[in-house]
Amino acid sequence: MARIYLIRHGETDGNKFKSIQGCIDLPLNAKGIEQAEKMANYFKDIQIDAIYCSSMQRACRTAEELAKVKGLEIHPMDELREITFGEWEGVPFPELERRWPEGFKTYFANPMQWTPPGGETLPHVQQRTFGAIKAVLEKEGHDKNIAFVCHGGVIRVLLCTLLGLDLDYIWRLSVANVSVSSFNEWNGKFISDTINDYHFLNEKKEFSPVL
Repeated sequence: MARIYLIRHGETDGNKFKSIQGCIDLPLNAKGIEQAEKMANYFKDIQIDAIYCSSMQRACRTAEELAKVKGLEIHPMDELREITFGEWEGVPFPELERRWPEGFKTYFANPMQWTPPGGETLPHVQQRTFGAIKAVLEKEGHDKNIAFVCHGGVIRVLLCTLLGLDLDYIWRLSVANVSVSSFNEWNGKFISDTINDYHFLNEKKEFSPVL
């Protein structure tokens, strides 16, 4: 029985200063590296057979900490890169709301009904990311424990997909930096075990529905 772990990357300055990163390839900041180290230590006694990650540097750097603890290599995949947010990338949230008031309201209430200018549709994100998960399971075997280190938007899409939820629910799911969500594959279905677990950080997370 396969077990998959969806792990978000550590903090970047984009997270810290509350802007949408999307495909801007920012590195982890000092806090993000510390978070990644704590996450990796949490997995010290947990079986992991393979580590796959987004090819973006914030995900790779987070995955490298886990790889050091587990004695494994990382396998970067372009298919696990963050959602492309087009013209919204790098823009602080207050400015997004000012420049696109109706689009901002619609996207975070009913995201299937609107896409940021030049951005990626959620069905496309779902196709490429869930397709990557299935391909890895076929390659590694359905009896392996596999970690996937990627992004907040991507993990929300995958959570909806694995739980059978409409993609309009993605912004109702909180996904903190280096949080762990885990699923067992059983009888052709994915059974949730944990979602958004970051207790190992020993810190209070400021609520943010997106960041």
